[in-house]
Amino acid sequence: MAESCLAAVFVGAERPLEVQEFPVPDVGPDNILVQMSMAAVCGTDAHNWYNPNAPHPIIWGHENIGVVAALGSNIRTDILGETLREGDRVLFHSAPCGHCYNCLMSLRCTNAIHYGNSHVDPSTGTMLRGGFGQYLLLEPNPAIMRVPDDMSTERALMSVIGNHTTMSGLRKLNAPDPGDTVVIQGSGPIGMGAMVQAKARGAARAIMIGAPSHRLALARELGADETIDLADHPTPESRIERVRELTGGGPDLVVEASGARTSIHEGFQMVRYGGKYLVIGLILPTSVEMDPSRIAAKDLTVAGVVGSKVENIIRSMRLMRTRINVPVEKMITHQYPLAQVNEALQSHVDLSAMVPVVNHSLS
Repeated sequence: MAESCLAAVFVGAERPLEVQEFPVPDVGPDNILVQMSMAAVCGTDAHNWYNPNAPHPIIWGHENIGVVAALGSNIRTDILGETLREGDRVLFHSAPCGHCYNCLMSLRCTNAIHYGNSHVDPSTGTMLRGGFGQYLLLEPNPAIMRVPDDMSTERALMSVIGNHTTMSGLRKLNAPDPGDTVVIQGSGPIGMGAMVQAKARGAARAIMIGAPSHRLALARELGADETIDLADHPTPESRIERVRELTGGGPDLVVEASGARTSIHEGFQMVRYGGKYLVIGLILPTSVEMDPSRIAAKDLTVAGVVGSKVENIIRSMRLMRTRINVPVEKMITHQYPLAQVNEALQSHVDLSAMVPVVNHSLS
């Protein structure tokens, strides 16, 4: 094994990520060292690139797939009891601590390290905790899942891009019901994941609102029954009217996956009486236009979700392997070597890529 490796480091807002050299850390008896295969660029990374308050230095990359490079002496299996060996492909997530209030209430753990998102003080331990590094060290007793041999690397990676988070939100709302009509606001990775997962839960009809046109073409390939292009319907009023034309009384469920400031205002008017509304895209602090009286007047159920627990990654990977028969791999539209990580980030910012990934096998 190499003694050193490279990683792209976020060093401050609106500055290029710097590719730096790091020593490959030793592996303790309960750790796992992962040699990274692919790490996706997420909207969180793109937002933080311009966020002056984003913690740094940090190695990003929290939607990851890699290969076990070294196993701690105490580790024999993954969290599902499958035998784990060096060379196995794996998905991984921070393991819940089991002691915080959130863990006790079966919520998302507040104490566990979030690989690719949690800042690590370089003076206290290795910074190799994000997928934009060639290696990544997992904490003791990690939540790690062996990828079945019959799954492609790209398809397995899609289990943790959009799909697991939207699955978490849909399960929270217990929606859609079989036969429901769903409107998705936003045609990015989260919106696509919401559509795929809604269809997997039995939605009869999915309507995708978004742009640019090449993303809507992909949405149709992945299961959208109708699409509404922002270029053709540039105002909230025109989008609301188009949804009413397509659905009559309104959709049973609307998923906000755009982060647009008018989305909630629009969604509350689109959704039918007694319907459900899920907020995923509006994750950053912002002021939005909305009329909260519609929640009561229309007897709506409204929920939000951030991130996902391990159980949804397990379920997402199982669905990708056995139930979802659309080519979700096509969402990975651009692949870059580590040296071009800034180009990968820019392709997400300018919407030229649906899901850009850092592919560590590319030179």
